[in-house]
Amino acid sequence: MKKNLFTLFFLGVLVTCSTSLLAQNEKSNAIYLSLVREFTLNPDGSMDYRFIKKQKLLTYRAFQSLYGETFIVTDPVNQKLKIREVYTQMADGKKVIVPSNAMNEVLPGPAANAPAYNNLREMVITHTGLERNAIIYLDYQITTEKGILPALMGNELLAENEPVKQSEIIVRIPVGQNLYYKTFNTTAIPEQTTDGSFKVFTWKFHDIPAISSEENQASGLDLYPRLIFSTVENRGQVCSFLSGQPAFRFEISEPMKTEIKQITNEKTDPSEIILKLQEKVVNDLRLYPIPFRATGYHCRTPEQVWNSNGGTVIEKAIILTAFLKAAGIEALPVGIIHSECSDEGSGTLADIEEFAVKVKCKELGDPVLSVTALNPVSLSASLPGRTFILFRPDGNISFIKSEIPKNRIEFNGVFIVTSDPKITGEISVKLEGNAYPVNSLWRDKNKIKNSISGSLKGNDLKEIKSSERNETTVLQTIVVESDHAFRKDTNYFYFTLPVVKTGIEGWGIRSLSAQREKSFEIPAIADENYFLNFTLPASLKLFTPQKTVSISNKAGSFIWEIKQEQGKLTLKRQIKFNENIYPVSVYPDFKVLMDYWNNPRYRELIFVESK
Repeated sequence: MKKNLFTLFFLGVLVTCSTSLLAQNEKSNAIYLSLVREFTLNPDGSMDYRFIKKQKLLTYRAFQSLYGETFIVTDPVNQKLKIREVYTQMADGKKVIVPSNAMNEVLPGPAANAPAYNNLREMVITHTGLERNAIIYLDYQITTEKGILPALMGNELLAENEPVKQSEIIVRIPVGQNLYYKTFNTTAIPEQTTDGSFKVFTWKFHDIPAISSEENQASGLDLYPRLIFSTVENRGQVCSFLSGQPAFRFEISEPMKTEIKQITNEKTDPSEIILKLQEKVVNDLRLYPIPFRATGYHCRTPEQVWNSNGGTVIEKAIILTAFLKAAGIEALPVGIIHSECSDEGSGTLADIEEFAVKVKCKELGDPVLSVTALNPVSLSASLPGRTFILFRPDGNISFIKSEIPKNRIEFNGVFIVTSDPKITGEISVKLEGNAYPVNSLWRDKNKIKNSISGSLKGNDLKEIKSSERNETTVLQTIVVESDHAFRKDTNYFYFTLPVVKTGIEGWGIRSLSAQREKSFEIPAIADENYFLNFTLPASLKLFTPQKTVSISNKAGSFIWEIKQEQGKLTLKRQIKFNENIYPVSVYPDFKVLMDYWNNPRYRELIFVESK
């Protein structure tokens, strides 16, 4: 009897899993029947990467715009590509071998305007015989010469844009060597075997769901299964491979020194010098968007980058560091990894997603500066869930974790409305945390004025009456005068409420789906408060209903309160979010608050003219 019950339970689980995968397949463009990725460290130090896939196409879009071609980037100077087999099995079972003229080598797009990396090549395989229910089979291998990479290492995301029925990751290393690995969001453990002079580690996975297309997922796909591995135990060892390169001497040429001297002569404040040098690197030097691995984890010197007027992300981080050091400012290049899907001690460079520069400057809050954009606040305060690897002058590394981003806005407005109607008064804006664009405010004293939207904006906001700021908080009082703040329609007047775009308004979240498959991430824990007071003329009456809306749930709170007494109108509009990541179970509560925030009824006031 017990055996029968167990059999029924097992069959039930199988049916449930199969139904789930089938349901996902119905809305997918394709399905990977199998994926195999094999990494081999050969005894002579060379490395092989082999990739095998069987992919079934389910829709017309799959082969018309998504999977009709395969792109393989290599460095022919140090790597050799071998296409082992590629064909298409059509829906009726016919096998169509891809002809040789369907495999063409081109310059990769990211290297098109990067002469220093014109050695890279991209093999474009155009698959033939494609139709619905056809199966693409591809098997290729890349061999990398010894001494090019610091270790056999990988950072493998197991989920794909389409469901994966079966997946294998195989790592082969010589007997006598060790492999260090860690998995995330999966309990899979490797099978360990030997094959002649190799130790073989094999991870097997089944029925991996596709990556959701939902927006605002946890950054870096942190919720999906992943495997990182390396033949080096300590991250410091592979990082020394970087810091030991000539680029990390931060040497600059005489013309570069002249350029820096010109800036330091024009700017005397260290904060202004720092931001001006960042502008030069971001705006004046082209970015070569070449993946770090494609360069063999190598980078050119600051002088080479300067002379070519462009560089990769790490090269731009190095040249900015060199500029800052030459200007007498303490700075370090940093690598950025995802905290949830990385291991500080892991001996890999494969998980570094970005490079930036850490600067010592109290007035700016010792920021981490981007080299691809003029970030208004430090990356350490605006990128949640990141760890920053600091490359120190002595060759050692250290780590700092990003803060959970927090926004706080307090907006107070006192206005007098005339019968015209015109409006005068003043507003005070206090910004803290991630809502305070400290870097941008150093560049433009009118940044806060320009970040206010609604009926009061632009020329309606006159001079800044007072301004107090430090590295964490700013408080500004701004004079208001406007002849056209109200939009008239017959005898009704509409006033759009002011809002500061450095907070929730700047997130761009306007509409939300009813349900979620994955957690919802917002840029920061937010607390925004708007208090407005109007003195109204006798000819203008409030048409918007006087009422109080107060909502408090697991996600946070929303308050709307409007009162009018004897020509005085007071308005309170507040919203608060308790977390920056909301699980699926709390998402409906978040949606309620966000819908109230976006509701036009709670974003404007309507008045009626009384005769």
